[in-house]
Amino acid sequence: MFYCNDCAKENGYPQSIIRSIGPCECCGKIADCSDMPSSNLPKPGENLDKHIEIGLLMGGPPAEGIPVAEQFVGEWKKREIEKIAWQYFLAKTGLRFKRELTPDEKKQISDVESYAYYREQAEKHYEKRQKALLNKKYPTIEIPADGKSGMSGGAYCLCFVYSKYKGNFVLKGYMREVEEYLKKNYTHYFCNYSLWNCGQNRDIWHFWKKEVGIFDVSIKERRKGKKTEVRPWRDSEMTEEELVAKTFKFKRLPKRWIPEFDKL
Repeated sequence: MFYCNDCAKENGYPQSIIRSIGPCECCGKIADCSDMPSSNLPKPGENLDKHIEIGLLMGGPPAEGIPVAEQFVGEWKKREIEKIAWQYFLAKTGLRFKRELTPDEKKQISDVESYAYYREQAEKHYEKRQKALLNKKYPTIEIPADGKSGMSGGAYCLCFVYSKYKGNFVLKGYMREVEEYLKKNYTHYFCNYSLWNCGQNRDIWHFWKKEVGIFDVSIKERRKGKKTEVRPWRDSEMTEEELVAKTFKFKRLPKRWIPEFDKL
């Protein structure tokens, strides 16, 4: 169940560390909502503390003077940053291990002064990622990794989708799985793949029809008056006149599906 902080207080629900931007199932407003299985929510008269422990996925007594939910959200952020720092460390050093290291083995590597650099970079990456999501008040869908090996599509991805039938939404996951999920479940959309790796990002625009491309321009080109084009590829079986008729130019791409895209 998805519910915002206001509805959590009103109904006595715990605030979960697993959260998504989207519509609250109680009041309907778009907000940063807790994502909690309905079976874990307390019924009237039940012990709320028990459900806080279940819902926030952590044991142990809370520290005095700090709200319980705030502590668990902070711990979740810390764990996410550690994961990103480890990925950044491996990418920068080029190290490869034949097996997954145990937590103690990783700790021997990370508990040194020089490792602080990777944590700093990971925290910057995490804040950029969160800011990107919060700036887009769209429902978010998490796409789990499939566990398959391979370098292709291995970058972490925030995919902002603008569709005709499902509105705007965000997919989160790794590039390959996100791309496969999108192609399998949706039509009539265009999207932006925001790929993240080692604190850097790259944006790729994509149209749902493979014969149609989105040709973005740099800031420098835009200042000179050049515009982003949405059109069929030039090697398509079209005359120059037909290609011009199906070329749409934008100073900035719209953040929604428009009727003109139905003609492509």
